[in-house]
Amino acid sequence: MSAIARLSALVATAALRVAHGAECGAAAPAEAPAAFTWQALPAAEAAPAPGPYRIGVWGDSLTSARNFFDAALRASGVAPTAVLPSFIQAGIGVPGLALPLKAPCASPGWHTAYAYRAKGEPPAFSPGLVSMAATSPGATLALDFRFPLADTRVRQLDILYDKATPDGSLLLAATVDGQAEQLIPLSRATGGVLRIAPAAPMARLRLRLVSGQVRIHGFLPQYAAAPGIVLDTLSIPGALLRGWQQVEPSLLPGMPAYDLVVLQYGTNEGASLAFDAAGYASYLRASLARVRQLQPRARCILIGPPDRGVTGTPAADPMKFSSIHRRIASTQKQVGAQFGCAFWDWQGETGGPGTALRWARASPPLMQPDLTHMTAQGYEVSGRLFARSHRITIPQH
Repeated sequence: MSAIARLSALVATAALRVAHGAECGAAAPAEAPAAFTWQALPAAEAAPAPGPYRIGVWGDSLTSARNFFDAALRASGVAPTAVLPSFIQAGIGVPGLALPLKAPCASPGWHTAYAYRAKGEPPAFSPGLVSMAATSPGATLALDFRFPLADTRVRQLDILYDKATPDGSLLLAATVDGQAEQLIPLSRATGGVLRIAPAAPMARLRLRLVSGQVRIHGFLPQYAAAPGIVLDTLSIPGALLRGWQQVEPSLLPGMPAYDLVVLQYGTNEGASLAFDAAGYASYLRASLARVRQLQPRARCILIGPPDRGVTGTPAADPMKFSSIHRRIASTQKQVGAQFGCAFWDWQGETGGPGTALRWARASPPLMQPDLTHMTAQGYEVSGRLFARSHRITIPQH
């Protein structure tokens, strides 16, 4: 991500937190009784929402916003409003990460950890590949589920969490739709699932740490209206495929079996000029073996990296990243086939090497000035091209 893009993302994140500061701050006094019940359950009892067709997408910043797959859905004849998630990442406030929520908010005091950054550590992440931890009393999360439509509501929410130690002290407080706050003592629970069951389908949830330490691994909503397609977009800006090595199955033993798994990686793996094709092939095999261990029966599609240019003064080799991306694409196609994965050549399907510069000069621009990230229009064009090769359809029963 360029310095300009990174600064813009940080400003947008700060603005979001300011705009929703009241929601993340102290709860307003409420006379109405608490509008929910709760249960502490073992992780094995987590209940992902059912769906006739389930798609899971993992990747980096190129698919962490909704532009690409919203365009692919529309091109496939599927309205994005017919699509809902079964898993929402614990990535509130991560720059460039567009969660399927109307207005998520995290107060100061939450610390984010990323699976792709973990090295030499035991696996400790859910399929969301990101977690949020808090140790300071008063740290608050606020989620607004009125997305993609204003009348979208959740009838049950499972929160995946753990504690610093299984017998550690933990006291939370929750508020549903602005009703009275209810204390949730979890000191006797070892971690797993906190299930929130509202008296009526809810629009908003506010969760506050009263005492102790907690780490959140994700949210599993069950919506009042069942979706036509379950789409879990779990991409993270900056991510690498190696993050899959950090998935700990015990955090979500009932991880849903996806009908389709889409893996969009390669740009960050290709950022080094010392790219080694043989080493990358070995890395890719190890990562795909882990994916197949967790999702053995899913249809699988690898999306290769798009084109990338070189910015700044005239470079000695303006095509250096384009060439690396060609090699990554070739390796993904070959190795992916060994694991039963189809391949979509993002760079090739959008014009091949040199596309980044041409798209940056298009009117309107399809590539950002960093020649790495596309504009919203560029992602939409790419999504439509993807749908030509891999149309997304709702099964008819």
